[in-house]
Amino acid sequence: MLRTSRYNLTVPIEQGVVLYNSRTGASRRFSGVDARDFASALSCYPARIDETEIDQLLLASLVEGGFLRPPEADELAEIRSLYERAKADAAIIVTITLTNNCNLGCYYCFQKRDESSLGYGNKAEICRHVEEILHSSGKRSLHVDWYGGEPMLNQNFLNELSQELQQLCEQMQVRYSASMLSNGTLWPFDPVAFVTANRIERVQLTFDGYEGSHSKVRRPRRGFESQEPFEALIALVSLLKDHITLDLRFNLSPTNADDLLKLCQFGIEHGWFASPSRAKLQIAKLTPYSQEVDFLRKVELSYAEFEEVRDRVRHVVPEPFLDRTAELDRYPSPRDSVCAAIAQDSVVIGADGKLYNCGLQVTEPHRSVGELHGLASDAQLGEGRFWSEFDPTHGQRCGKCSFLPLCWGACPKLHLEGDTESLKQQSDFWRAMLPRRLAASLDLKLEPGFAFTDKDQFKTGL
Repeated sequence: MLRTSRYNLTVPIEQGVVLYNSRTGASRRFSGVDARDFASALSCYPARIDETEIDQLLLASLVEGGFLRPPEADELAEIRSLYERAKADAAIIVTITLTNNCNLGCYYCFQKRDESSLGYGNKAEICRHVEEILHSSGKRSLHVDWYGGEPMLNQNFLNELSQELQQLCEQMQVRYSASMLSNGTLWPFDPVAFVTANRIERVQLTFDGYEGSHSKVRRPRRGFESQEPFEALIALVSLLKDHITLDLRFNLSPTNADDLLKLCQFGIEHGWFASPSRAKLQIAKLTPYSQEVDFLRKVELSYAEFEEVRDRVRHVVPEPFLDRTAELDRYPSPRDSVCAAIAQDSVVIGADGKLYNCGLQVTEPHRSVGELHGLASDAQLGEGRFWSEFDPTHGQRCGKCSFLPLCWGACPKLHLEGDTESLKQQSDFWRAMLPRRLAASLDLKLEPGFAFTDKDQFKTGL
């Protein structure tokens, strides 16, 4: 006897069904009068199957795809092993928060702006800390992510520290690369020379609308001189798009969907989304990233509303210029990487000189996990344990979820803060989008209106 996999899912299509396994990523298409009943039987868990009643070629295919397993197989342990290996093997990402300050005053910002900034007194400590990580890990590459606030408010320090870190990597024969998140308003006259000197390969720039609506949200704060935000941003995109990867993030809200389409059209007309441009449009839901901005819940788009807008964009922007999450026909493969917050050798250096696991917490010192200089406190060690011990395979709900291999529990910060609403939204997303993406990637037509149910996601047995 063999046992069905918890991760078998049945997707109805025109003229048949697709049987999909989220742990292995395998899929099998069946047609005929008994196809749906057969796939549904295999999607029950736990269920015993007499292999002698199945054609041998079909049986071999089902076993190879992980749809049928020996009764003693521990699928959750196999997923746990992959997860732990991904944490250990993840590339070193050192996020350096140059300042908590910002020249713009976006109403939805989850960070508490203050005057904290890294300075020349921190340079040696940062280099020492990075060197220790490289030595202890034995890894041969380092990626630095320049972060803020607005990192360009501390541009001189960035230039100096960047050169020091590049020299360190050269001495240690380690590959160096860098990226940055910026609002795009304070860049030097020659941005190409700036990214070249600092070996910045990727920059994320954010739009909140088109023309005046963008600048209305991203208003310069009192005391900060700045270019007109929208004009500065589009000028920067035009200068950088052919030289480095640009993630053009658009924060989508209930009021700016038309602005998104206008921006897409502007980008088409100005060569953003055609070779040799390296720009990628990244559409993101305006959502509360911390409890400080929980008021956004009242206006947050549902995933269905969000996807409806993304569908409109897919008809305008060529797929190679959409970020991976927007590629409807990208086959849903099991996850094989973790975010830097739980990667074994990555760290976030705060502008306050404290160490963090998650960049979303750099203005929350009570969430720090250590100090750039000195020993960690008991409270910091306790915070650090959450991140090092976070394992969705042990979660009460995640451990029983059929989508676990695809999302690995979603964002750990949501679990830390008990954000059940955001976790529910993740479930809603996978229930609707997994069958859509599977069908689209196989060039099949999904049964209209189909989405997985709670019973499909959390299987409790026969």
